[in-house]
Formats: sequence, structure tokens, C-alpha cells
Amino acid sequence: MMSLAKMGQITGVSEIVTIHPKVHAHIILTQVSVKQGLMQFGKRANEAVLKELRQLHDTNALLPINKEDMSYDDRMKALQYLMFLKEKRNGTIKARGCADGRPQRLYTTKEEASSPKVSLEALMLSCAIDTK
Repeated sequence: MMSLAKMGQITGVSEIVTIHPKVHAHIILTQVSVKQGLMQFGKRANEAVLKELRQLHDTNALLPINKEDMSYDDRMKALQYLMFLKEKRNGTIKARGCADGRPQRLYTTKEEASSPKVSLEALMLSCAIDTK
């Protein structure tokens, strides 16, 4: 609590106005690792991880390769898969996974690693052409 008079913003006031700071419930770290999530959320975390991995398998997003079929260089360039757990507002547990692309920066240019995006000008021009 801090009064405006103490802050030097109000002078000559007979009554001191007190400011109550707003209380915000900010959660700094909302994601946890799989290991922490399994300890914290138990069976619900296990189901969320399995659901995420099943989705990757069903969509053929990641195809398994036998380690013995890979060269040493290919094994060194293989990216780790990171997975985190988060409890959503409705109480369900959501698993999110992504490839750790940091080691890729050593041998891949930024243009090759990033997703292409259309510029606003090109989109507007394409819309104008389609309209005509």
C-alpha cells in the first residue's frame, strides 16, 4: 500500500488517499517437463503424453529410423524431441512437443530452417488480381 501524498503527487489535501495495488495471479512458469508433470499430475499426465505421441504416430509426422541404419553424422544431426505438460484452465492436462532446433543452427542457414511466410503486399496484390 502506498499513499499518493507520500509519493509526492498530491499536495495540500486534508485526506490521504491510499492506493491498493491490484492483485494479479500471474503464474510465471506454466509448463513443466514430463518428469515433473508425471509427479505432479500422475495418471492424467501419462494420458496426455500418450495422446500427443499417438497423434504424431497417426499423422505420420515422425517416422522411426533404426539407429543402426543411420550414419554417425546423421545421428549427430538428429534433433531431440522436447515435451512439456500444462494444466489448462478447465483442469485438463495438455502435452506439447517440439523438436529442439538449437543444434541445427550450426549447419543450417536461417532461411532453410524457418517457415516461409507471405508478405502483406503479395497477399493484397494476389487478392486484387483474383478480384479483377
